[in-house]
Amino acid sequence: MSGHPRAKAAVPIAATVATDRADRAELSGGPLPAPSAGTLGEALRRAARGPHGVLVIDGKGTATHRPYAGLYADAARTAAELAAAGARPGARVILRTNRTGDLLTSFWGCVLAGLVPLPVSYGSGADGLAEAAGAVGEAWLLGDEPSGPPPPGLRPFGQGPRPSTGSDAPVAARPDDPAVLTLTSGSGGRPKAVPLTHRQVLARAHGTALVRGLGPDTRSLNRMPLDHVSGIVMFHVRDVYLGCHQVHADAGWVRADPLRWLDVAEAERIDTTWAPNRVLALLVDRLAGAPDRSWDLSRLRYVMNGGEAVKDRVVRRFVEALAPHGLPATAVHPGWGMPETASGVVDGVFRPADGPRRRHVPVGTPQPGVSVRVVDEAGRVVPTGVVGRLQITGAPVADTYLVDGVARPAPLSDDGWLVTDDLAFVADGELTVTGRADGLIEVGGGRWHGHEIEDAVEELPYVLPSFTVARPLAADDTGSADVTSSADVTSSGAGTGSGVGTASGADATGSAGLAVFFRPRPGVPPDEATELVRERVRRRFGADPVHVEVLTGHEPPRTATGKLRRPAVATGRSPSPHREA
Repeated sequence: MSGHPRAKAAVPIAATVATDRADRAELSGGPLPAPSAGTLGEALRRAARGPHGVLVIDGKGTATHRPYAGLYADAARTAAELAAAGARPGARVILRTNRTGDLLTSFWGCVLAGLVPLPVSYGSGADGLAEAAGAVGEAWLLGDEPSGPPPPGLRPFGQGPRPSTGSDAPVAARPDDPAVLTLTSGSGGRPKAVPLTHRQVLARAHGTALVRGLGPDTRSLNRMPLDHVSGIVMFHVRDVYLGCHQVHADAGWVRADPLRWLDVAEAERIDTTWAPNRVLALLVDRLAGAPDRSWDLSRLRYVMNGGEAVKDRVVRRFVEALAPHGLPATAVHPGWGMPETASGVVDGVFRPADGPRRRHVPVGTPQPGVSVRVVDEAGRVVPTGVVGRLQITGAPVADTYLVDGVARPAPLSDDGWLVTDDLAFVADGELTVTGRADGLIEVGGGRWHGHEIEDAVEELPYVLPSFTVARPLAADDTGSADVTSSADVTSSGAGTGSGVGTASGADATGSAGLAVFFRPRPGVPPDEATELVRERVRRRFGADPVHVEVLTGHEPPRTATGKLRRPAVATGRSPSPHREA
């Protein structure tokens, strides 16, 4: 974001253009050598012959280590029990438990039995389970059953792994068989299930390992839920493929004190981890209150930063704050991916010394086996430097969804590229993702992504990070979030003004300004903070009027990875607890 009072507005999605091939907004990671394992089961069996395993830190901070050999033995017994119960290869199994060790046993039991697991959030309750069942159709339920009858088509298996009297012989899977299911965010309606094959999952793991030099000596740390694609596929399955030491810390335990992330990284000699932008911001914020603490983070060379927009300001502060603790200056790697690509498939290196702060941070280049391009509204590749719709193709990319248990084609271009919901551009040989096409807000004569306005608000020293939401204000809209009692809300501002741009570039109707929801730091008078936030937004973006609302009291609803559920905060509705990145 520019330091000028009024930054330049976003470039709308490109109109139809023609370009020479040398200037096309298209990047390729090159060919992908064949992975060293053909299926997930083969990867686990190989890891079981090695010296490493999985360390799980639960919600109380208790650590339990299980060698891969033990995980394989437990999973084989569970696979036999599932087969004895009547689950046949290819059947879908929803996994629901808040015990990480049981989830991993159940996941690999399904893999070895030729079943297709879908981990779901334990905290999402009956509604989340119903949404998952609605996506996958007829399925088994393995783990903890919610109170009340199960959703239609869901057959409970029991309360998780238990001793088996059946055969321990695994089912022989093929590389193109479905290996795992993961849910989309559901931002355009009900979430869909994405079937990922063994080949797709292992292509993503192998490509990342090649680009970042990962191997059996890697030591990784994940603090995201294992019911999310980032936890189960991007980290856990990748590290089983590598046969390396991996640590999974309970997300709530780390969230209660973000410095625990650094404690574990030092104690376990971690070199590879990941976090979205807001986690880096919260960690830096917490570090300011602990000036006497110290860590040795010199081994931490790969901090993947993705899952949401990467902010130049936040990453620079993170690198600067941890430099005294030995964090290498090039440790942060911005990246991009989605459930349909088996998680992150594009990444680069953040170099703070590259120059002034950037409005949008490049997310790097595709890994081997992946290509990306940016197209206009007619599907033609745009020139470099022009914003358009992001498309992707390659070995890890899925091409179908499950909706009501039925396979439906994913949105593909005429030549077979997956059409994403993101806007992006290519410059200097790197991809930059600016944000979702449906996240543009037209205000002050320009277009901005909501996350840009939110970041500008959180630059203010009296605003807590990770609590801000910006959205357009309609002419008949009071702007009220209505997520807390009236005694807990301070709001003001409404009126008439400019419209809101849509992803296709058409003008929205009935728009009358901007609404911003935020949380001030403790001790900051809400009325004073409200006026300061309003003034920041007016000056930076030319917005007028600006409705500003202080959120206090209860914790706002968040996704599995900690992002605010924007529709819930901005409208007061409680959305179904589906998976958002």
